[in-house]
Amino acid sequence: MQKEPLPKIKAVTSLQAAPQVVAAVLTQAADLLRPKAGAQNPVTGSDNSAFSRHLLSTVGSTLWFPEGTPPEQIFAATAAALSAVQGFAPRDPVEGMMAAQAVALHHAAMECFRRAMIPAQPFEVTDRLRRQGANLSRAMVDMAEAIDRRRGKGPQVVRVERVVVQDGGQAIVGAITPGGRSDAK
Repeated sequence: MQKEPLPKIKAVTSLQAAPQVVAAVLTQAADLLRPKAGAQNPVTGSDNSAFSRHLLSTVGSTLWFPEGTPPEQIFAATAAALSAVQGFAPRDPVEGMMAAQAVALHHAAMECFRRAMIPAQPFEVTDRLRRQGANLSRAMVDMAEAIDRRRGKGPQVVRVERVVVQDGGQAIVGAITPGGRSDAK
């Protein structure tokens, strides 16, 4: 039994679908793209408006929409993606780029999962899409953790190589929490 091929779906990115929509998003984000003198952009972490505009435009171009998607829906999705980049609160341009990559990875993973749910596909296709979505999800989490490590928020490990306790000495083995006793009654 031979399966009939799936219908071709015309696809476009947000920039191809309606460049004016992305331009409108960027125009509405003008306050964010032009920070006050000497201040960094809260979305991209850069004080360079050309860099900020390019980075945010690139994030918008990673979004996928079926042909014929209403401009309002493209606008809303693009604005949400830019808001997601802002949610990382990048402190410098490198963190801005990492945040943009994390958002792009998230959207790619969700698109893989969406496509895996399309009925009447061969099992191999859905299985591969689910695996790719899972890999992209892990990569997004890795990117978020890389941002945290860069900020010094990663797990801090104290490794004790050797402890010597002399006769009559005392040692504590286990987790110690700072703070001391609480004499609350």
